[in-house]
Amino acid sequence: MSSSFSVFMNFDGNCKEAVKFYADVFGTIPGKTMTYSEMPGDSQYMKSEYADKIMYTDLQIAGTTVMFSDVPWDTKHTAGTNIVMSPGSTDEDEVRRWFNGLQAGGQVIMPLGETFFSKLYGMVIDKYGICWNVTCSGE
Repeated sequence: MSSSFSVFMNFDGNCKEAVKFYADVFGTIPGKTMTYSEMPGDSQYMKSEYADKIMYTDLQIAGTTVMFSDVPWDTKHTAGTNIVMSPGSTDEDEVRRWFNGLQAGGQVIMPLGETFFSKLYGMVIDKYGICWNVTCSGE
């Protein structure tokens, strides 16, 4: 079993600019970058005015993975509360335990299930208003 913990930062359309800034500051380079136009299937987020926005990229900063995204246009962006905690594990039971614990008294945004990027993923806002993405990926 292997576990990890990352931070996810969301931006209001200026993610590319922010990632370049942080990469310069910390002397690192972005990992894989995916725009909304590159999503598989027929997603509403592939609209032309949003197609070039960042769906996902990451930087290694001081030994920690920091993930970045532009929030979809139908999601309210609030500066200062745009950080998402992202624990990950190769152990499905551990991911289910985290998700079930975090959803107690909170709000499930995306139920735990398989996605195109993870064999088990879910998003929940806990009872304190903190957003969590929990992810399981195979080794």
